[in-house]
Amino acid sequence: MATTKKARRATALTVATVTAVVALAPNPASANPDPFRSVYAAGDVVTKVPAPKAVLPISGSTAGGTTVTVTGTGFASLDTKDPTAVKFGDVNAASFTVVSDTKLTAVTPAGTAGSALVKLTNSAGSSTGTVTFIYRAPLTASFDAVTGAKPAGGTLVNVTVSGGTVGATAKEFAAEKITARIGDTTAVVTWVDENHVKVTVPPSTKTGALKLTLLHDGVAGPASESTIRYAPGVTTISPAKVSTAGGETVTISGSGFSDEVTGVLFGEVKATSFTIKSATQITAVVPAGENGLRTVSVVAPGGTATGQITYRAPLGLDVADGTVVRASGGTVTLAVTGATVGASAKDFAAEKITATVGTTKVTPTWVDATHVKVALPASSAASGSVTLIHDGVAGTAASVSYVPVVVSLSATSDKLAGGAKVTVKIAGGEATGAKDFKFGTTAATCTSAGTGTYSCVVPAADEAGPTWVTFTASTGTASRFTPSATFNYTDLD
Repeated sequence: MATTKKARRATALTVATVTAVVALAPNPASANPDPFRSVYAAGDVVTKVPAPKAVLPISGSTAGGTTVTVTGTGFASLDTKDPTAVKFGDVNAASFTVVSDTKLTAVTPAGTAGSALVKLTNSAGSSTGTVTFIYRAPLTASFDAVTGAKPAGGTLVNVTVSGGTVGATAKEFAAEKITARIGDTTAVVTWVDENHVKVTVPPSTKTGALKLTLLHDGVAGPASESTIRYAPGVTTISPAKVSTAGGETVTISGSGFSDEVTGVLFGEVKATSFTIKSATQITAVVPAGENGLRTVSVVAPGGTATGQITYRAPLGLDVADGTVVRASGGTVTLAVTGATVGASAKDFAAEKITATVGTTKVTPTWVDATHVKVALPASSAASGSVTLIHDGVAGTAASVSYVPVVVSLSATSDKLAGGAKVTVKIAGGEATGAKDFKFGTTAATCTSAGTGTYSCVVPAADEAGPTWVTFTASTGTASRFTPSATFNYTDLD
């Protein structure tokens, strides 16, 4: 019967499988009697010596137990029941699994530090390649516990190494490929001698007790018994200036803030309260304090971080009776309460005192330790609200009255009989609702012609000469004399 294509494929697969696992055997039908001849008949089966080409990872612990992947050729011919089929140096692999003809996995046995040849053996013989696995001794780090490592990094830790050496020279140390981890962060290691290294603490925002682990070409040693604690760090405090009265909430930014933070101090005084918002932010309620610079301390088991804040006394103002300013603006002298403003103009400048009138910024002038001059701008309001600001800290506002005045007259004279119409413009004391207009002592009839403008009929006078126009503001304050309010009666037509 003819062989089908399907049957031929099955036969080919069987032959291929046998070829992979059966050792070389002479063909009895061959005319060549030499069993180790180099020419074989068509039925001969050939098994090649396995050839490893690479191993990953290339290194592991001397304790063994590292799972590696070996790639190469001829692995299907290995006897998976033969423990000697895969060796590292002269020691059998703890176990191995053939994945394919070009790949196997193996678990390394215990070994001694150094390179071990990866050797594979089948019925045709043992591999002769140069693929090696490097055994590295797990290194133990011993050092004095560190408290207060810099959050920005850079703290040096002197470490004694056991479990193996780190090389007799810096060159040998480089070949050992030794690194370190503090917690889960990589740290730089510097050679000192074959049993000592220096580890540079990396930057971190953590404050907990962290262990150090040495890695010998990727092989991790046991975590250290001693620990490293970072100190917290303060970068900014906002606002940087607060009232001596306390009660403000400031935001402290930095690093290493955690639940281990035990306190926040302003000088020697504890914060009224504080809240840890994150590893980089704390909010704190400021206690009362004295005017001047103070240290802010964040206390944690790893150390104390410090920043600075400036306390400023809120400055009040005392307005003496009779202190007024014209509606066109002017300067007033005011007494300062709450603190002094400096014994000299130089001291005053150092206190950085500014002022506002309403929402307008103005510059106060030093008079003495307890008095300043403030220039008020023109206004039609009844008063101006003056606030001293002590280096960013606002005090209590004080009110300075604007005096109502006549700003202008459309005509400045009339005959004794009066009767002329005069437009009177006023300011101060609120310009609406003014009343009781008088020319001298005689009342005039006036009507509003718009904000701050009134149309008046000049009343008759008994005698010629100068007088002035007055009125009462809507606040009830009588207007003050200015040259603009002068009006003349004449006895000549």
